[in-house]
Amino acid sequence: MSRHSNAMIKSFNAAPLSSARQMPSRRHKRQGTTSVVPNPLKRESWALAPASAHQRRSYDSKNARTINWALRSFLLGVTIAFLITWAALGHAAAAPDATALLKRSDTYRNGWPSYSLRVKITNYEAGKSDEEHLYDVSQKGTDKTYVEFMSPREKGRHLLMLADDMWIYLPDTSRPVRITPLERLSGDASNGDVARTNYAVDYSAEFVREEKLGAENCYVLNLTAKRKGATYQRIVYWVRTADARPLRAEFYLTSGKHIKSATFDEFKESNGHLLLRKLTLYDEIRHNSHSVLEYSNAAPRDLPDKLFYQGRADRF
Repeated sequence: MSRHSNAMIKSFNAAPLSSARQMPSRRHKRQGTTSVVPNPLKRESWALAPASAHQRRSYDSKNARTINWALRSFLLGVTIAFLITWAALGHAAAAPDATALLKRSDTYRNGWPSYSLRVKITNYEAGKSDEEHLYDVSQKGTDKTYVEFMSPREKGRHLLMLADDMWIYLPDTSRPVRITPLERLSGDASNGDVARTNYAVDYSAEFVREEKLGAENCYVLNLTAKRKGATYQRIVYWVRTADARPLRAEFYLTSGKHIKSATFDEFKESNGHLLLRKLTLYDEIRHNSHSVLEYSNAAPRDLPDKLFYQGRADRF
């Protein structure tokens, strides 16, 4: 075979292989338009191609931003939790003992374990004073109180408190009548305002805040009734920070209604004790009446148990 023939055969055999490698896009004429059929090998190679360096840098940058944001959020949450805990612990450490303050405050109205005193109540309506009412009060311990009515129009009446129970003895009845501490004694004064003066026995105390009342620095206490014989369901109580002297009180019913307020106006030395001399009660419903309670003749007394015996009215 000639050299020229061999060259032609080699050229013929190589032609199909070259066409398969190139596989140019085939054009088809359809309804006057030309469509291009993409090379399937080129499309497959594009789908499997690795990400470019720019794509990898963009992906890494997004991951870094996400991680940094999560880390900052975590650190911020930890910091806030720490600050809240620290503030709570600091407040708890600085808060005074509310129960101890309440017990100390009670000493301004109860100077001795067993004592007697006189209470004068003057009632005011629209700024005008009404008649005065006098009461001799004898108290033994924290759960025994005897009150004798001394005004001429009320002569012969007696009030007795034993623990959570209270009775009034009337001249025209042979048996005592059960009453409640919240019932009115005179004007804006309730029975319990005179006969139940140991708040630490009747109420649980909770420290609320520290604030100024006029020129005085005060602790504000929230008192909640813990005995059924308590006069009020709740009392908001202001005591002076220096010595727990009572300055103001707000009285609330079980319904939450604010019915009465009090100011502790004057204190006086008596038999070696600084005691409450004057208390004013304000009606928070009518707003045009108030009662002034004045205390005198406070002194320790050795009171017999028979004085607090709950029997017939004729024993008086």
